[in-house]
Amino acid sequence: MTSTPSPAGDQPAGSDQKSSLVGSTAAFLTALAQEMGDDADLTPAALSRAIEQVLPVDGAGLSTVASTLRVPLGASSDAVTQAEVLQTSLGEGPCLEAAKAHAPMVLDLVELTSRWPAYAEELTGSTPFRAVASIPLYAPGRDVFAALDLYATGPQLSDRLDLAEVEERVAAPAAALLSVCLEQVRDVQNHAATPEWYRSATGRRHNVWVAVGMVMATRPGPSRDALSLLRAHAYTQGRSLDALAADVIDGRVPSSDLTD
Repeated sequence: MTSTPSPAGDQPAGSDQKSSLVGSTAAFLTALAQEMGDDADLTPAALSRAIEQVLPVDGAGLSTVASTLRVPLGASSDAVTQAEVLQTSLGEGPCLEAAKAHAPMVLDLVELTSRWPAYAEELTGSTPFRAVASIPLYAPGRDVFAALDLYATGPQLSDRLDLAEVEERVAAPAAALLSVCLEQVRDVQNHAATPEWYRSATGRRHNVWVAVGMVMATRPGPSRDALSLLRAHAYTQGRSLDALAADVIDGRVPSSDLTD
């Protein structure tokens, strides 16, 4: 892929410095060491912040992916956290698409709006981001288990990224390190002893599946239909899927009140 310069107004802060580091595994690992500091644990958030440092982007997020529900694990900023939640709440966007296709993708604002108008509307309305790239991550010797999302505040990102280079020199080592994070979690016998970032992420997803079960108890149909119903209500109310699921569980929104 051939990169061409973006208009100056579309470049993220410090992009000249970042551009010289694109594709550098050494720079990524150096940035990660700085993010972790002394005696700090390796976390998906630290990985995300290090990735943002060495790429010409304005944000980065990491999530595990499944057929219907992704789990955001770490983000480089609060704005990225919000952007990651949107894909989970709506059930559409580049993350699941890239993971399903086993291929990276980058979407500028025009294409993003054309492919996922609801997602594009929510992204531009509630975050500063206007373009997104998503790169599937592979566990060693395994299938896709996660995705790296990259965000830009300008309307074009495709002319800043060589996706093949980013895959090989940043995404691949990030995938290996994210696998280490998750392996460490799996080795912990007591859930209360797991890292806070993991308890937070899995707790939100657990609440969603509990809410799905409650909806299924009031109406026949598969779990994907119940999940779609929750997503539709969350979208029409301008809320996240996580927030609606919590209200359903607590009885503030009776599952029987959710209509097609």
